[in-house]
Amino acid sequence: MMTEAATHSNNDHNKILAIEDDPEVLALYKSYLQKRGYEVLSATGASEGMSLLQRNPDTRLILLDLNLPGGMSGEEWIAWFITQGKQTPVVVASGKGDILTITKGNNRTAALTKPFHMEELQELIEVLLAENWHDQVSVDKKTH
Repeated sequence: MMTEAATHSNNDHNKILAIEDDPEVLALYKSYLQKRGYEVLSATGASEGMSLLQRNPDTRLILLDLNLPGGMSGEEWIAWFITQGKQTPVVVASGKGDILTITKGNNRTAALTKPFHMEELQELIEVLLAENWHDQVSVDKKTH
């Protein structure tokens, strides 16, 4: 069993970008993940998320809501992200019913349908940040 200190040391270099328009949900993500030793960058819209990602190329994982304000949807954000040629995994977290269709066939994305338990998010993050994450996760699989 890992102690909290060991968890923190293992996650010190794991920077997560959370893009979520609901400030309460964003605060929950940030609080939960920081307590587990992750560095969390937070954005409330697509353009802010793009800017943060460009300024933080060492970001290891992106947590993305599909309902974003400011003229660009989460789906459009993913399309932009793919054109950047990055291999950073994206967890799409949304209440939209077609979430699995959005992530299907994209080996850089996984889906969590809201509402979900934070432990489910933690498990998915651990899998996606593992060295061999492509072998461990099915992009067509719901995690709950």
